[in-house]
Amino acid sequence: MPNQFHCPSCSCLIPMEDINVSTDIALCRKCGVMGSFVTLCNVPNATAILRQPPPKGIKIEHDMMRGNSVTLSYRRIPFGLLAFMIPFTAVWSGGIYGTQFSKGEFDLGSSLFGIPFLLGTIFLVSSILFVLFGKWTIHLDCGEGTVFVGIGVMGWKRKFTYNRHSVLAIKKGNLSSGEDGPPKNNITITTGNTEFSFGDTLKDDVKNYIAAFLMRELRR
Repeated sequence: MPNQFHCPSCSCLIPMEDINVSTDIALCRKCGVMGSFVTLCNVPNATAILRQPPPKGIKIEHDMMRGNSVTLSYRRIPFGLLAFMIPFTAVWSGGIYGTQFSKGEFDLGSSLFGIPFLLGTIFLVSSILFVLFGKWTIHLDCGEGTVFVGIGVMGWKRKFTYNRHSVLAIKKGNLSSGEDGPPKNNITITTGNTEFSFGDTLKDDVKNYIAAFLMRELRR
């Protein structure tokens, strides 16, 4: 069966006679949207993905006062991971300093030796807090986008710009999936000469849904 391409806005089939590969233009005669043909190819099964309910943990909010403003948030608590992290952190953090506290004694040598364990404990506790309360937030508003990862107002925030000609794709990133494993995919938005990537650590089904959702929203 030949490849079929659907409009990212209304999901209608776009016939090949309305696609110009050489100029990278695809026209949907149903809703009038004109966009990049490359974008239709770079997010596999985007239309089918959007026809299904979003993965658990995803929430989408539209600002009724601003027609082009939309926020997608994702938060999911992996209880299996927590069941491992919490006991491990308790054992890791209590080995050196816990003994000193319980005995009411201070040993300089042991304390200095335990600094790497202290730093590891801070990292582990921060990771547990993020798993419990953290979330991803992607906000689009009239050509300006924001990706935030964190808890409340504390976290990692990056901004990007976009327009109807931006190209969105799922591409190989720099983060490895494990020892000698292939790089993880990320979501990449290219606007002119500027490339913005994120989402390496997201689960594949969540990543694919967000990419398909963003592809549709960028065309509106």
